[in-house]
Amino acid sequence: MKTRATLIALALSSTMMAGAHADPKHRTCNDCGKVQSVRVVQQDGKGGAGGVVLGGVAGGLLGNQVGSGGGRTLATVAGAVGGAYAGKHIEGKMNKVQVWKVNVRFENGRTGTYNFEHDPHMSRGDSVRKQGGSIRRS
Repeated sequence: MKTRATLIALALSSTMMAGAHADPKHRTCNDCGKVQSVRVVQQDGKGGAGGVVLGGVAGGLLGNQVGSGGGRTLATVAGAVGGAYAGKHIEGKMNKVQVWKVNVRFENGRTGTYNFEHDPHMSRGDSVRKQGGSIRRS
């Protein structure tokens, strides 16, 4: 019985000692990752004041053609508002922009997508690091 207890104690101590001499685990860098893909896509641009004004005027003129009396006034206002909204979106569709979408898998397993207005000169497999709200090559 005493021998068994000694053997168990010896086995436990050697197991703990082996763990003490093992190499430390690789530390995970939450801000470090690898580029998984880079895609160039076309996105709608932003509509500006020009689209709003032209759309509003056109919508107001069209709305003014409908109804009579108080109904005409309401139709003119609704046409102007609807035209302004449509004009802004139409202008945005006309002003397409190129965007580079970079997908990253971080060491902690999380993923993220970062958009760039200009070519970030990154490709699949590049090591990157989060910096502020964006990424940079590391």
